[in-house]
Amino acid sequence: MLHSSKRILVVDDDPGTCALITDVLTSDGYSTSSCLNGRKACELLEQEQFDLVLADIKMPNVTGIDLLRHVQKKRIKTRVILITAYASLETAVEALRGEAVDYITKPFVLHELRQRVAEVLSNDGDTDRDLYYEDLRINLGARRVWVGEGEVLLTRQEFDLLACLFEWQGCTVSWEELLRRVWGYRQPDKDNMGALRSCIRRLRQKLGDDARSPHYIVNKWGEGYRLGE
Repeated sequence: MLHSSKRILVVDDDPGTCALITDVLTSDGYSTSSCLNGRKACELLEQEQFDLVLADIKMPNVTGIDLLRHVQKKRIKTRVILITAYASLETAVEALRGEAVDYITKPFVLHELRQRVAEVLSNDGDTDRDLYYEDLRINLGARRVWVGEGEVLLTRQEFDLLACLFEWQGCTVSWEELLRRVWGYRQPDKDNMGALRSCIRRLRQKLGDDARSPHYIVNKWGEGYRLGE
């Protein structure tokens, strides 16, 4: 579930290329969004949370490099792979000295695209070790949770919800984002909130968390939830 819920934003001003990449990654089980210009991508990155951005370097007005700088300036937690033609390969290599994690040259073959994306997303390092928030501990790979020395048994949805909060520790995760990642809603609305609230309530009970004065799962009214203060 966690692997298939990885969210990718594809940005390319060529509609055919954008649609091709989006279709391929969607068929591989990723949750994929797309847009045709860098300005719209910057807006999406401030509204939603993505694990990876695939951005063409040569776009009008806001280029892939501009998008990368926006991610750096706003301290947006995502990885960026740049897509470049051979003519701008030097620019892509230069970007790697910044915060870009990789680049792909056009024309590319689909298996190379899939391999690069899989390598970047599997390189998190978190799935092989325990993550902590005070006395709360989670292992993403083993799908196990402990409070202190005691293990807590969670349902799939309860675990995935807690894992999302751990993955974005220090940030408020919007209720829309949680409904996308845990329940798979493409366009969540407030009619779907009941499932999220019920899951939060059960999770708090199992963790020994008091909803009136929460220690682990904090509700940011009108925004979403976060792990701790």
